[in-house]
Amino acid sequence: MRSTRRTSRLAVAGLVISSLVLAACGDDEEDAGGGDSPTSSAAPSESCETSGDAIKLAVNPWTGSAVNAYVAKAVIECNLGTPVEIIEIDENATWVGLDDASIDAVLEVWPSGHAADYEQYITTKGTVVDIGLLGPEAKIGWFVPKSVVDEHPELATWEGFLDPELAKLFATAESGDLGQFTMGDPSYVTYDEQIIANLGLPLKYVVAGSEAALLAAIDQAVADGTPVLMQFWKPHWKHLEVELVEVKLPDVTPECEAAAASGDGSYACDYPVDALYKAASVQLEAKNAPVFNMLSKMQLTTEQQSEIAGYVDRDGMSPAEAAQKWVDENAAVWQAWLA
Repeated sequence: MRSTRRTSRLAVAGLVISSLVLAACGDDEEDAGGGDSPTSSAAPSESCETSGDAIKLAVNPWTGSAVNAYVAKAVIECNLGTPVEIIEIDENATWVGLDDASIDAVLEVWPSGHAADYEQYITTKGTVVDIGLLGPEAKIGWFVPKSVVDEHPELATWEGFLDPELAKLFATAESGDLGQFTMGDPSYVTYDEQIIANLGLPLKYVVAGSEAALLAAIDQAVADGTPVLMQFWKPHWKHLEVELVEVKLPDVTPECEAAAASGDGSYACDYPVDALYKAASVQLEAKNAPVFNMLSKMQLTTEQQSEIAGYVDRDGMSPAEAAQKWVDENAAVWQAWLA
């Protein structure tokens, strides 16, 4: 989960998402970095003997992506004896790494942001393979605290934001006379700036910088009783703590699908539902067939991924600690991936 999903510079076709997660269903934090320059972590799981070429798993900057990879790392290292290297990289650059096999797999792709990549690398070039669904279905959208809609029911739909006075309820020092729309990590695939412009909404698009910043904004809004409008996603463990309402945006149309595919800036629809999937370098199966097979079978439910992500964002564990805790307590689940 992107708990748990990105910038409009990506060409996107065919809308399914997920994920978002954001995803997503995942959240970013110190161990799940991003950006254009990948960083890596290769320390093996404690007390597990490993040998051979390391499997390189991408982690994008949201917690769901991180916990997926660290769960896989714990299972692979302690049961298949293969070292795993975690590559922290943004979701756009991940496809280039899969293409040249500097990355072996990514375990959470939100398809609404990567249809063009799927077409280029999987369908056309054949350098990347789809290795199956991760499990969760996800939805990116615009969210406000429930208290906002209780007080102003018009704001349950995008038309309510056409009213400058209602939009101004979300104004900040940064947005001036306009309402503020808050975005998370600048590397996320997003149509929000286009949606605001193309629907003529009196909102200013502001990038907060991270998923953690979004979570802090939610907490601050709840504590102060102030409105906040942001890109967020389901599933996400935060929905278990705070009641957020998704703002109804225009339905996805063929015209919006075409706009996403062409990148012409005319997108003016909602985000679709994404069935999160996994992708691998076409070279992975020859490199390490047992790992390829295990990753192909790996699945987590929305609840399972949310549980692990909560260990990180709510309880302060590192992704590695959270993954190991879950692996220790759920042997029956991951053993099926090795069958």
